[in-house]
Order: sequence, then C-alpha cells, then structure tokens
Amino acid sequence: MRSWTGLWVLCGWMLSRTLAAQAVSPDTLYLSQIDDQVYLTNRATLTITSIDTPWQRVKQLPALQRLPKAYATSPREACWLRLFLHNDTPSPLILYAYVGEVQTARFYLDGPERLDSLRAGSMVPTDEWATAESDQYVSLSLTAGEVAELGIRLANAEGVLPQLTRINYPHPSLSVRLETESFHHQRVARDYRNNSTELLYRTWIQGALLFFLFFVGLIYGQYRQPIYGYYFLYVLAGCIFSLLKTRAYTPLGHWISYFPMVRTHLLETVLWLGLAAYLFFLTELLDLRTRHPPAHRWLRRIAWGFAGFGVLYAILLLLTNDGGLQRAVFWGTRYGLIPLYVALLVWVSRRVRSPLTGYVVLGNVLMAAVGILAWLRAGGIILKGVTLPGGVDNLMMVSFAVLLEIIVFALALAYRIRLIDRERQASHRAYIDEVEQRTAYEKRLSEVEMLALRSQMNPHFLFNSLNTIEYFVLKGDEEKASRYLSSFSRLLRLILNHSNEDIVRLSDELLGLRLYLELEATRFGDEFVYTLDVDARVDQEEVWLPPLLLQPFVENAIWHGLRQSQLADKRLYIRIIAENEHTLRFEIEDNGIGRQQAGHLKSRTSIARKSYGMAITQQRIELFNRNYPTQLDVQLIDIDNNGQTGTLARINYRLITARNEHESHSD
Repeated sequence: MRSWTGLWVLCGWMLSRTLAAQAVSPDTLYLSQIDDQVYLTNRATLTITSIDTPWQRVKQLPALQRLPKAYATSPREACWLRLFLHNDTPSPLILYAYVGEVQTARFYLDGPERLDSLRAGSMVPTDEWATAESDQYVSLSLTAGEVAELGIRLANAEGVLPQLTRINYPHPSLSVRLETESFHHQRVARDYRNNSTELLYRTWIQGALLFFLFFVGLIYGQYRQPIYGYYFLYVLAGCIFSLLKTRAYTPLGHWISYFPMVRTHLLETVLWLGLAAYLFFLTELLDLRTRHPPAHRWLRRIAWGFAGFGVLYAILLLLTNDGGLQRAVFWGTRYGLIPLYVALLVWVSRRVRSPLTGYVVLGNVLMAAVGILAWLRAGGIILKGVTLPGGVDNLMMVSFAVLLEIIVFALALAYRIRLIDRERQASHRAYIDEVEQRTAYEKRLSEVEMLALRSQMNPHFLFNSLNTIEYFVLKGDEEKASRYLSSFSRLLRLILNHSNEDIVRLSDELLGLRLYLELEATRFGDEFVYTLDVDARVDQEEVWLPPLLLQPFVENAIWHGLRQSQLADKRLYIRIIAENEHTLRFEIEDNGIGRQQAGHLKSRTSIARKSYGMAITQQRIELFNRNYPTQLDVQLIDIDNNGQTGTLARINYRLITARNEHESHSD
C-alpha cells in the first residue's frame, strides 16, 4: 500500500514539472541542471535601456537578442539580463549570483506572489549589500517547484554631473554566473584561505604606517618644525591610501564601503597630495633653501601644483564618476611622472651636497622598484595571472613601497637630528671657547688698567713723601729727616714688592699702612694721634685686597681733614670690624674740619690732587669687583655732632659665594 502511495506522489510531481515546463518561457534555467555554477552567456536575453528605465517597463519590452559571449556594452546605458528560473526540485533552493567588478547590479526576482529587489556592486554602500560578507554576491531563494523571472540590471553608478566629461569607460561587464549554495560556500572559504596571507601582510603594513603616523605626530606636536609637519602629512597619505585599499570583506573594508564613491576616487587624490607633501619634506630634509635656493622654489611650486591638481581631480571624479577619465589620468601621469621622477633622483644625487642625499636616493629607489612593479601588475602590463613564490606576491603593493620609503626617511630624520646635535654641541663649545677667550681678554685688560692706575697713584704718593723729606731737610731737622727717610725706604721697598701684584694680604696692607702713618705722624708731630684697631676675629692672612687700598682714604683724611683743623688734638681712627664670616667693615674716621668746609679752603692745586687720587681709587675698586668674587663698596659720611665735625670713610668688604648670595636673595 505504501509503495503505491509513493508511486502516485512521484507521478504527480513529474506531471506538475512537465506542465510547468510547458508554461514557462523558452529562456528558462532549470535549477536541477546546475551542478556547481553556470554562466548566463547564451542563456539569458539582453535588453539595452537608458539608465533610469524601471523594471516594470523593461518587462514590457521585447528581448533584443540572446546574450553572446562578447558584447560591447555602453557605459552610458543600462544592460538587462533576463531569464526564468525554475526550481524543478522537491525542496527549496538558494542560488548565489556573482557579478564581479560591476559598479551597480540590481536583481529583480519576479514571481507570482513576490518581487524581490537586491543590490550588489563596487559602488553600492555596505548597508545595501544583498549579502553581509561581500559586495559581489546576491543570494536568490526559490521554493520547491517555483518559477520566477530574473531581471539583472548592470550599469555604472551615475554621477551628479555626468555631462562634465564624455569618456566612455568602464564598460559594464555582463559576465554573471550563478552558483549553488554548497559550491558558493566552498568558493568563499577557498578565497578567504588564499587571501589570508595577503590580508596578514596588509594588516601589519597598515599597523606599521599607523605607528609611524602616531610617532611623527607626537614629534611634530613637541617641536612644531615644518619638516616634521610635512613628514606627518606624507605618512598620513600613505596610511589613508593603505586603508582605502582594504578588502571589502574585512571589518575595516565594510566600514569604508559605506562610502564607495570616496573609496574608489580618493585613492589617486591621496597619491597626489602625498607626493606634494613628499616634495615639501624633501626641500626641508636636504635644506635646499640654503644649499640650492632655485631648486627649493621650483620644487615647492611643483608641490603646490600637485596638491591643487589632486583636489580638483577628486572633485571632478566625485561629480562625474568617469572611470575613463580616471584611467587616462592614471596612465598618462605615470608615463609622464616616471621619467621626471628618475631625473629628479639623478639631479639630487649629483647636485645636492648633503649627508642625507644617500637616504633620499635609497628611499626613492626602493619606492620606485616596488611601486612601479605594483602599478604595472595592477594594470595587467606584467605578471598577469602569475603567482610569485613565497610572500613576494603579497608584498607587491604600493602601500609596502610607501612603508619602505617612510622607514628610510625615518632613519634620515634620525641622522639629521644627530647632525644637528653635533652642530649644536660644536657651536656650544665654540661659544664657550669664545666666552672664555673674551673673559680672559677682559680680565687681562682689567689687570693692565689696574696696573696703569696703580702706576699713576704711586708717583702721586711718592711726590708727597719726597716733599716731606725736602721740608725736613730745609727745616734743618736732620733727625726727623733721617727717621722719615728710613721709614720711607721701608715703605718704598714694600710698594716695589707689591708693584706686580693685583691683590695682597690684609697683613701686608696693614704693614704698609702703619709705615705710612708713622711718616705722617712724624710730619705732624705730637698734635696728631692715630689708632689702628683690628678685630681679633679677622684672619689677616685670609683676607685679600688691592694693594694700597686704604692708604688714599687715610691720606685724604690727614691732608684735607686734619691738616686744616685748628684743634690741638687731631685724631684718626682706623677700625677693621668682622660683621660675620663673609663681611668685613673698614672705617677711617677723623675729627677734622669735614668735607664741606674743606671744599671752601682748598686751593686749586689741592682740589686737583684730591680729585685725581680718589678717582683712581674708585676705578681700582670697580676693576677689582669685576675680576674677583670679593665685592667692595665705599661710603663717605659727614660727622656733625654737637659742634664736632669730621669725616667717616666706610669700606664694606663682602666675599660673594653661591651660598651667601642665595641667603641674601631669600632675605
């Protein structure tokens, strides 16, 4: 009984298949006849319409002809492939249609109770793909026994202003094939497996470019030098170019394919902008502004021209989507630029004398070797259909050529930084040597000036002393003359011993001062009394002074203060006080007539002598302060206390060190 039932079912299915076959068009493809794949050549009919003709209108048009193996399609029209699909099997089936590199392909599956509209093609955004994994496949499903008409519209994507250009390219390809579900999955798996190595190589190239971009961006943000900015733009162009070349089946490719027009037409613009950035970078790297100003100007003009051309070219292609213009520019510029490129390399290698020229030549040779081979192979000029051994085939890409050149230029920048650092160090050493030489010269000049001033002051003191001896001799006071001459000879010997010294110990200075005071006391007699008081805390062997520093102040107090005084008790106080471990105070105080009254009594000769001696002393103090860490400053104070007059000369002696200078600033 069961066997009879199965037989009746089989007979009914065969009868329905026969009736359906008689009802459909002769251009019918039976799905049971598809083993793995089938091309629609000689199976579908071809209808040519305008770009904007809808499917419902096409259905009413008669088929023009059976699709031949070779047909010259028009890039300005839409090509319709039409046939019937008959699922003559007892179960639902899924077919996959492969459209290749067609820009837009729309599939209409028109059945009695449905009308499916599906899209594919290189100019179709990701969110409109018929299959999630690729822009080249469309899945078609038919139920058991279903018969549906399939219309396939193949055409180029229409630009916003297509009338701007009239180059007929590319021609839509009519090479559409249908694949069974099992064969499709096997083919996709095989393609993924074959492309996995290429995907791996492309991924690490993109990663390296992004690393360079991030690193150079940090350098430019730190130093803000034009050379790093141009290098950053060049690396950025390489990164964008590599990312735009990402396969559509990758996650990144999916995202970029949301903007298919940009992905297709921005590549060439990125190359032109990258070339402009490269020329700007080259002028800075080789320092052509200094080494060859005419070349610097011309290369920058060419770079601006490349940048402007790239922008205008991108705008034109985005408006027209003219692949013919794109192809013409691609090959026209390559044939024109390659000789210019080679000529530029030859000129740089011969005419630009720079330690970085070798890096430029090496980087460009690597770029040219890999890049030109990649362009020639992409254009089908060489190695078409040939698979190279190992990973060489996967590295035959412009992105890898750019990466090689970027690596070489990174080494060039590192060497440039090293050269700049060497020049900076040499300049710094030269500056230090110049400063040391200038300091030594100034110090020597100061020493000569100080010696000249001392030689001027010593005769002044000697003149006064000889006048005193002459006075005693003429007076007939031989004892005082002899005693004065003895003290004077000792003082003169001391002065001669210190004549070649810039500084002397305080003990030697006080010895000379005592001899001088003895001479002056001998001249004045008992009416002149002096006191020399030295603080016990003062180490006379560790304090250094210019020779004969105190003597002019003592002489001035005696000759212009005490000598004119009518007091019977003429006193002179010399005090050396230690304020702290770094500061001493010298005080020369007299009870004479004071500076104001002395100014009225002095003769013109006296005025000249005083002004000359004190001016020399002040200059010697300034020179001493300039050449030694010890600082001297002088204060002249008038004394007027209850009718008592006089003058106080105060000399502050400070030893300047880093420690006490810091303490003084903090106070």
